[in-house]
Amino acid sequence: MANDPKVRVSAEAALVKGARRSLPLLRRFLTSDNEDLHQQTFEIIRQIGPPAIPLLVELLRHEQVSFRRFAADALIDLAPDSESIQPALRRALRDEDSMVAADAARALGALGKRASPSVRALVKALSHEEPHVRIYAAEAMASIGPKAGAATKDLARALGDPIPGVRWAAGEALAGIGPAAQSAVPQLIEALKDEFLYVRICAAGALGSIGPKAQTAREALRASANDPALRNQAEWALNRIAGIESGKPVVSPHVPGPSVPLQPQTTAAQTGNPPVDWDTTTGRNIVWSVELGNEVYGRPVVAGDVVYVGTDNTRQNNPAFQEDSGVLMAFRVTDGAFLWQDVAPRVERGLREFLLPSTTSAPYIEGDRLYYVTAECQLRCLDTKGFGDGENNGPYREEVFKDNAAADIVWQLDMPALGVFPHEACNSDVLLLGDLLMVGTSNGQNEGHTRVPSPRAPSLIAVNKHSGEVVWRAIGPGDRVLHGDWSSPVAANVNGRMQVLFGGGDGWLRAYDAASGHEIWRFDGNPKDARWLPRPGVLSRSSIIASPVFADGRVFIAMGQSPGHGNGPSFIHAISPNGQGDVTKSGLLWTSREVGRVVGTPIVKDGLLYVGDLGGTVHCLDAATGAHLWKHETNDTIWGCLLLAGDRLYVGNDEGLMTVLRAGRRKELLAQIEMDAPLYSRPAVIGDALYLATASRLYLIAAKP
Repeated sequence: MANDPKVRVSAEAALVKGARRSLPLLRRFLTSDNEDLHQQTFEIIRQIGPPAIPLLVELLRHEQVSFRRFAADALIDLAPDSESIQPALRRALRDEDSMVAADAARALGALGKRASPSVRALVKALSHEEPHVRIYAAEAMASIGPKAGAATKDLARALGDPIPGVRWAAGEALAGIGPAAQSAVPQLIEALKDEFLYVRICAAGALGSIGPKAQTAREALRASANDPALRNQAEWALNRIAGIESGKPVVSPHVPGPSVPLQPQTTAAQTGNPPVDWDTTTGRNIVWSVELGNEVYGRPVVAGDVVYVGTDNTRQNNPAFQEDSGVLMAFRVTDGAFLWQDVAPRVERGLREFLLPSTTSAPYIEGDRLYYVTAECQLRCLDTKGFGDGENNGPYREEVFKDNAAADIVWQLDMPALGVFPHEACNSDVLLLGDLLMVGTSNGQNEGHTRVPSPRAPSLIAVNKHSGEVVWRAIGPGDRVLHGDWSSPVAANVNGRMQVLFGGGDGWLRAYDAASGHEIWRFDGNPKDARWLPRPGVLSRSSIIASPVFADGRVFIAMGQSPGHGNGPSFIHAISPNGQGDVTKSGLLWTSREVGRVVGTPIVKDGLLYVGDLGGTVHCLDAATGAHLWKHETNDTIWGCLLLAGDRLYVGNDEGLMTVLRAGRRKELLAQIEMDAPLYSRPAVIGDALYLATASRLYLIAAKP
């Protein structure tokens, strides 16, 4: 295949388009000794979709383990299109390579109840020596549901597995089996006392699913209801055992919010006149740069003379802390000098290898207080001076480090203590409205992407900014989360009533009353017949990852999926915020189908909407009508939000290319600057200075004489 990137992209597109006709040629590519060609061929096969299933089944028996690993992984997404692959997947469960066996179990789980003929093979996998194979085998049986009833005794035994992930997956599977799992009630009662929170949550859920046949669990569940993390789940289970169908989860009790002015957050459209010309090699217009880490997804935030940014701990500013975890760093604006950092040591919840060890939440600063979400799903309030002022501002006193380069934690709210099961990343930005902090919890699917372990946990919470106490909580999608609840809340003042807009992991946008948390209206961003297909190039049900935008009396949302699922057709909707209840039909103003999947928040300014999609295309639409005005190809994935500074639109992509366009109804390319690493987040602009974070460094860019 050609080495020239443009030629290679064209060739790959042609092979994907040819699908079945391309398969003989792709088979020939795989006989080559060129490993790079193998990888390119793998990517093409993945994009072809269902027509590639026969070839993937062949590759499951290939002598090279890398081929078998690829085939098993690719079949996870494609399994729902062909239940006839079960015999091949059952063989793969016995593969000598544990990664192949684990992915075979995941692929069977993707088939759901249609995988019931494979229950016996999955039961055998529960005894595999590798924990991740046991976990995915149990999760597959959770997806199969009641038809996995024959595995009840084996799953009850798995509740005693030494690995927490196996125990909670077994609990999920017993919940899926339902009343037929009655014989596991004694083990589930014992699991309510497990040291790991998510095992307790799953055990309560399983007892509720068993229903009236779990009468002997009532006393243990009443005791569990005293735990805030288990309260919703335990009360639901008690209702089910009593024969009360509680239906959909109910938003928790509300406490009236404080009667202080409500303040909106900053936007991605700002004034200023930063440069459109700089060079990291020669240093032109680079005032300073500092190393951050290897996985920088957080956007820089400037407050006063300090710039804050989330990253990982690769830089290791503190030699005494070498853990692979998320960090929030503070630097002096004038020269980039390091001031202090907040670290989030990994918490042993059985999620150590599951959560991204990098801080992705952007902090909100008010005076001498900073609010953000750690990589361990903790909402923290920090003193912006750190310990440099010689004071510990408490009431939190359990900081690991208290030197001058350490953060001073004022209070901390551990969201998993509310029952939250964060999926992969804890990335909600914080919204401050008066005395209330609004934050998304990142509740989501389990590691195998088969179930939501904690469906009655909140997706959105409001917290008192002074004490860290939860004022209200909203459950939102519940068990309908497609992947994760990763959007961030946004404020909208609608006819004098402050609404909190929150994009759900189920593809619904919900508006809540800011003071009470009561749902005002909701909008489904997907077609009614759309189904979840997490792969490139197909129109399927999407979640809302980008934050909604409120501008000119309208609400705008862009639909998307995880960047790992690739690009595909999607939607942008404009919605009226004046309705009540389900406004999917009545509130729709317009829909654009001209864009791909979006994870970065759009910008609306002067009647125009700008957005970048996962296909690497920047779009400009008329915000009033949805008419598509122009587009610009950057040729690689656009992850983060765009920045509009004055009339200049800054767009970064996964290749590290910063594109600068003139904002307006006609496209005008101003500049293209190559950076030394991918660009995942939105820059910040203060005056004529640009603060730009790549995947590894933070730059201050400003015109130099």
